Amino acid sequence: MKKYLVPASLALLSTTLTTPAVAFEGMNEQALKACSFIENDFRRLLCYDNVVAGKPIDAAREKPSKSNAPATAAAVGTSAASVANQNAKSKEEFGLEHKIKAEEEAKDLIAGVTKISEAPYGELIITLDNGQVWRQIGTESFNLSKNDEVVISRAMFNSFLLKKAGTNKTIRVKRTN
Repeated sequence: MKKYLVPASLALLSTTLTTPAVAFEGMNEQALKACSFIENDFRRLLCYDNVVAGKPIDAAREKPSKSNAPATAAAVGTSAASVANQNAKSKEEFGLEHKIKAEEEAKDLIAGVTKISEAPYGELIITLDNGQVWRQIGTESFNLSKNDEVVISRAMFNSFLLKKAGTNKTIRVKRTN
């Protein structure tokens, strides 16, 4: 009995491991990506189920809910072209994502100081002419007066540095409003 148990369990294990791979082999990647654009959770799951079953994506749109009908139809209808366009674009920009993202973001903010106050432990609270309020992190001394022009730049790990225009000394700040 024992000599039949090991081969039988190995055969069962091998069919269990290969069955999902065979099932996913026939799936269309574009159809799966098209399903990911559907916002309604139930409709998205239905779309995935239809792709796995080998049905066309349009089967997921047979009875859309009234509230989500335009979004679902638009997402599924236009997704094939947009997915192909995104794939081509992502291959061209592979490895340059961080540089492109950094170029799109604003490098520095230049503004005038309208009000300066001091927190209980000596940190500066700086109000700018654009309505933003920034608070100093730390208690190092920094000479700043009303109507000075300051430059706030992005630093590492999503932190910010503030300096007076034309100087090199900086303080670390965070935005409070």
